Amino acid sequence: MLALLLLVGVVGGLAWLVGRGKSLAKGDPQRLEQAVREVLERHQISNATLTWERKGRQPLLAVQVSTGQPMAIQRLALELEAALHNLGGRLEPLPLLERGEYAQAAWQGTLGQARLRLVVIQEPPRSVPPPARKARAVRPGKLAVVLDDAGHSEQVLPLLQQLPPEVAVAVLPNAPASRVVAEQLRAQGREVLLHMPMEPEGQAHPGLGEGAVMVGMDAQQVAQVLEQALEVVGPVAGVNNHMGSRATADRQLMGDFFHALAPRGFYFLDSRTTSASVAAEVAQEKGVPSLQRDVFLDVVEDEGAIRSALATAASLARSQGHAVAIGHVHPLTLRVLAEQLPRLEGVELVRPSALVR
Repeated sequence: MLALLLLVGVVGGLAWLVGRGKSLAKGDPQRLEQAVREVLERHQISNATLTWERKGRQPLLAVQVSTGQPMAIQRLALELEAALHNLGGRLEPLPLLERGEYAQAAWQGTLGQARLRLVVIQEPPRSVPPPARKARAVRPGKLAVVLDDAGHSEQVLPLLQQLPPEVAVAVLPNAPASRVVAEQLRAQGREVLLHMPMEPEGQAHPGLGEGAVMVGMDAQQVAQVLEQALEVVGPVAGVNNHMGSRATADRQLMGDFFHALAPRGFYFLDSRTTSASVAAEVAQEKGVPSLQRDVFLDVVEDEGAIRSALATAASLARSQGHAVAIGHVHPLTLRVLAEQLPRLEGVELVRPSALVR
């Protein structure tokens, strides 16, 4: 009898623990969201977007903080880490793939069965339209995809070969394999852009390299730097900026740059690494065809984030009629694009030159 009572007690205790665990698991998303909102409120951040992505077993809270002003990012990270730690969770940095000044910081974390991805970017928040209803036939939106930072290695070429030929690639002029990579991309039938290094904000410029367009250059220097870059990358259809948050906000410099670019007949794609960019406006004044980036696909090295960004780009293409998405020649990005591009609905993939104005 005693053994039976002990067995019943053990079974009952296990049942209570299992039930308690399920109860806590169900409350993890609410606790996580509340903790994040409290930290954001203390920092007076009111323009963040919080979206739950419920793919897979663990729900993920995707948070994007858009700001045009400097932020106390380290303090934000410490407070967020402390908030999750006090609840039994954890927080750690998330690698940035967009290494310009557009992406400020990113973190990933967990709280029980709930996950977190928080990204801080320098861009005003924008509303994304809901998916169009399938009941009414609509004209497909045109989507251009450009992949930056090619030229570091030839190993990326077989991966790019798996993508549709409409996907364009921007090649750096100062990377070890720039010339060979550009030639092979043209052999693949792709539209090639010169990924022109331009001065970013701040004193340190990691990854900028030599031969960049810098504020303070005169018109002759700008033309010379552009000529040297084109000699490496070879025939291109267009040019877009690598970094460049300071350069593209400088009207005089952009005027000199487009003065040198105009006779060549290339278009300019403004990567919009800063909301203060005047590139598109000055390009129009100088008679240079141009277009602007709508979405960065891979700000962070996270498959879910890349999928979500691609879905946003497709939604914008459908609602606006066209959209430009910029990513990088990173293996994860290329794999996601190879899987997802054929599955996009209501979207026509086009070369960026088809969208220039």
